Amino acid sequence: MLLDRRRINRWAKWVSLGLALVFGLSFVALGVGSGTNLNWGDLWRSLGGGNGQASPKTAEDRIKNYESILAQDPKDATALLGIANEYDQLKQPQKAAEYLEKLAAVKPGDVDVRLRLAGIYLSPDSRDYKAAVRVLNEATTLDPTNAQAFLQLGAAQRGAGNTDAAILAWNKYLQLAPTGDMADTVKAELAQLTASKTNATTSTTAGAGSGGNAGAGSSTTTTSR
Repeated sequence: MLLDRRRINRWAKWVSLGLALVFGLSFVALGVGSGTNLNWGDLWRSLGGGNGQASPKTAEDRIKNYESILAQDPKDATALLGIANEYDQLKQPQKAAEYLEKLAAVKPGDVDVRLRLAGIYLSPDSRDYKAAVRVLNEATTLDPTNAQAFLQLGAAQRGAGNTDAAILAWNKYLQLAPTGDMADTVKAELAQLTASKTNATTSTTAGAGSGGNAGAGSSTTTTSR
């Protein structure tokens, strides 16, 4: 089934904005959920602020500082998250995603890291639906009761052209959050997807029927000869 790309792009843009609203405060504070166990004190000390050293003034300087930490310990969650946030501030989402992927490997049970990654992959500047599906499948496996993860998964699956998977994800969202803020929007999208599937099935069946009749006619003509 051909997808309406303009509708997909608008949906992806909404998901990106929704993520910013839902998770923005925690990310600005440089923490991505209870699984990371990070705070301002951790970041301040990692940048030298707790031992009399001046904190780096620019994003580039802070990134270099974090990289020096990673050179000693590539799995330092504070440094990985810090770099991701610096690149986010520099409007370089792909670089931010690179370090968030590393953080996800360090924090295999952290759902919030994967939701943030999905926000980047679903954003209008990226539209990497395949990557979004991957991290959101991980998120829903880690937390099968996370309605937000299923909401985003539906958008990612639709963007990737996986209509059946999108319907499943959005139906799961409605089960978990039947009165959620996006429930009415999701219901409208589901109605459209279901109608499109029905029309496609009807057209295919009609085409098969026409082909069958044509074949029967041809067979009759051959017999008469």
